Amino acid sequence: MKCTHFEELISDYLDCGLARPVRRSFCEHLLACRPCHQLFNDVREALDGCREWKEMQLAESSRYLDVKARIIQATPPGEMLSCRTLDALISDYFDGLIESSYETIFNEHFAVCDSCRRLVQGVRESLTEPEQVEVPSELYERIFAATSRVAAGGSRR
Repeated sequence: MKCTHFEELISDYLDCGLARPVRRSFCEHLLACRPCHQLFNDVREALDGCREWKEMQLAESSRYLDVKARIIQATPPGEMLSCRTLDALISDYFDGLIESSYETIFNEHFAVCDSCRRLVQGVRESLTEPEQVEVPSELYERIFAATSRVAAGGSRR
């Protein structure tokens, strides 16, 4: 089998769509030709990556629908979102999983509930403020000493 013909058959092989004699010839070429074997592995990895991405998208979509259902279930028509429900959904709110039409339910609650408004403001502030970490001065000296020794051909210790 020629490499060009092999390349044309990769998808059919992976979909189990080759007749037995063609499949045998395909497998023989796969084992004998290193570049085609590498190409086959690359295609298979790409397809596996696409499947994993699709599964993640479905899981995210499912999670979004779950959040939507919880909001609808927690807020009967004409009623406001309770503090307890808001607290349970607050991470979804900040992760952007709350649809804009339901975001108004949250905003209405924040408008009348000081406690929840302070909670949301605190979370927003903590998300926007960079965390300050103090680096010990001796750390710089140790890194410089270790990298200087390695660069000079010495050991790390």
